[in-house]
Amino acid sequence: MKRYLLPTVILLSVVWACSKEKEAPDVSHIAVNLSLIRLEGEIAAINNEEEARQFLDKYPAFANTFLFRNRLNNDAVPISDMLRLGRSEYIDTLTMEAQAYFGDMAAIKAELEQAFRMVKYYYPDFRVPVVYTMITGYGNDLTVSDSSIFIGLDYFMGKASRYRSPDPNYIFTHYRKELIAPAVILMLSARYNQIDKSNQTLLNQMIAHGKAYEFTSEILPHIPDSLIIRYTAQEVTDSYDNQDVIWAHFVKNNLFFETGQTASKRYIEHRPHTFEIGDECPGRIGTWLGWQIVRSYMKTHPEVTLPQLMAERDVQKIFEESGYKPQRAQ
Repeated sequence: MKRYLLPTVILLSVVWACSKEKEAPDVSHIAVNLSLIRLEGEIAAINNEEEARQFLDKYPAFANTFLFRNRLNNDAVPISDMLRLGRSEYIDTLTMEAQAYFGDMAAIKAELEQAFRMVKYYYPDFRVPVVYTMITGYGNDLTVSDSSIFIGLDYFMGKASRYRSPDPNYIFTHYRKELIAPAVILMLSARYNQIDKSNQTLLNQMIAHGKAYEFTSEILPHIPDSLIIRYTAQEVTDSYDNQDVIWAHFVKNNLFFETGQTASKRYIEHRPHTFEIGDECPGRIGTWLGWQIVRSYMKTHPEVTLPQLMAERDVQKIFEESGYKPQRAQ
């Protein structure tokens, strides 16, 4: 067991936090018919303005959702964006690599269908969006709206692609096809995650992320924590083994109620490691700790439903009633 700061000891871990004890509800009776549309081949075939216009007429959601939320330039008309994407020197190669890596995507489609059944179980008014796949030229990994989801397959090929995203390598290496479903659900959680935006504390950010992770864990009950939080399996194990060290660092430095950008950059935003705790401590450790607090709150309050958790804006209540306080063994 790796210890970040303290000598190696036997840690009395919060064992339940490493597993999902609640039995998943039976959602087999909930009908979901997911439409998954592969756009990468059609995008790669675009050569001129007329073909770009025909593509946008055929897929209005592409212009209304993807292009206008992820502007590739400042033009008012997305034709130039489509031409730039279709004429990219990488598009043909990335399209072929995506086809080889993802195949027919039947397994991913089935996983998303099951996830959407779970969402409808908790939120009966949920309308299943149309899912589109595409090569973005590393424009964006995911775009989610009420009616459509666009998945940038080039982001999720990981080492299977000869080209690399401009994102830092420690982020890019976490992308692979197993991450698609949890990434979609994690982004979808924002629709239900009520947050007090006037609260600028680090704790509020931690709990907001923790609720999003818990939502994803409930909707995808068989997905390991590592795929939800985008840690390696070893990073998840080490975080649990060192949760007393992590907790002590936050308490000692009075971090929970910090409001400055420095704390957010150190403990919430993407970094390869949280060096303030230890060279092996993964980045975004504040979001991981927020998840443990939320999990402890749900463990302590089994009567609280997932929708009730997501609607709870009082982070102080979740924090105080969680009972989460890992102790170092003596």
